[in-house]
Amino acid sequence: MDLPVDLMINIFLRLTAKPLMQFKIVCKLWYYLISSPQFVELHLDQTLAQSNPKLHFVFSAPHLSSAEFDTFGRISELDNPFRIQGFAHVVGSCHGLLCLSNYDLHLTIVLYNPTTRTHKKLPFLPKPSSLSNRYSFGFGYDEESRDYKFVRILQSDEGMGPFKSQVMVYSLKTDSWIRAPDVPCPYFSYRDDGVFVNGTLHWVHESLLKDEKRFMIVGFNLGNHSFTEVPQPKFEEKFINLRVGMLDGCLCLISNDLDHSDIWVMKEYGVVESWTRLYKVEQSQHLMFLEWPIAYSLDRQKLFLQLNTWRVVSLDLQTMVAKDIKASNFPRCFDTLVCIENLIMFKDTGSKALETDHQQKKRRRRRKHVYQRTNR
Repeated sequence: MDLPVDLMINIFLRLTAKPLMQFKIVCKLWYYLISSPQFVELHLDQTLAQSNPKLHFVFSAPHLSSAEFDTFGRISELDNPFRIQGFAHVVGSCHGLLCLSNYDLHLTIVLYNPTTRTHKKLPFLPKPSSLSNRYSFGFGYDEESRDYKFVRILQSDEGMGPFKSQVMVYSLKTDSWIRAPDVPCPYFSYRDDGVFVNGTLHWVHESLLKDEKRFMIVGFNLGNHSFTEVPQPKFEEKFINLRVGMLDGCLCLISNDLDHSDIWVMKEYGVVESWTRLYKVEQSQHLMFLEWPIAYSLDRQKLFLQLNTWRVVSLDLQTMVAKDIKASNFPRCFDTLVCIENLIMFKDTGSKALETDHQQKKRRRRRKHVYQRTNR
């Protein structure tokens, strides 16, 4: 007996994305139901509302790979669009989508969904000759317009004439770039990739003032395209550097010193009094500096952390002892993050869309040579 369409949709919404991808081949009705933009959006909203959605680790080692969450088991290399051309750097992640860049391909930017194995290459954006190669990137989601956005910030080198900048924002909905207001003042960030929290991308600005290092959290709102300064915790100790991240959906700050690293969380965004120091990790464990928190384990007894030595550790929150995570045969892994599953499909397929001009000319010459040989 055929089920009513509404009942079928309610059943599908309770399933994770990967089995739904397989169900699309059952019949035409199932294919159109599961592929419809309305269902894809409903399924994503329901996934985001769950307290324990299906999660996966994604990391580079150096090839982009996926692993079972909490155990780093069942590792599989992801067939991402940069797999043949070279190294894929993860600029950011949002709702299970990855934003990837590749410096060997003239800073080609690609949106990639590891669940559906589809991608979208962003339109080419030339770099003004008057600006240097000081890039800052960011990727996130504008809740009001329900639009995924990528931000590229270019700044001129300090001391090389008047300061110039260019802020460009890409909209997935319109598949186009627009120029946003320039940065209000020059800033240098150790980590060029912005951390997306509460509709805003964040970088830590580092500067020297009278031989003393100063830090400021710079925010860029994806809704109104404006820059702001985010208040910091009231530190009582000196530290060497700051790193920004996200933990449990909250803005996170890591202050690294020679002796220890402190992990802070802003529990109420924008309220300086809500900054809370959660953990203090001693450097006696030869951890080097912490880069960012990845996620809590399922039982919330451990916290996975990315280190600046291309290492991932599991921090026992009872004993505060950190242990290295060994991802199969990979001695090092970086760009580590956690992704949910979703049904978003991009239209670009294959690797031809990412070929360089040189590769395209080479391919055309090869076809011409074959044509001439077969027509002699």
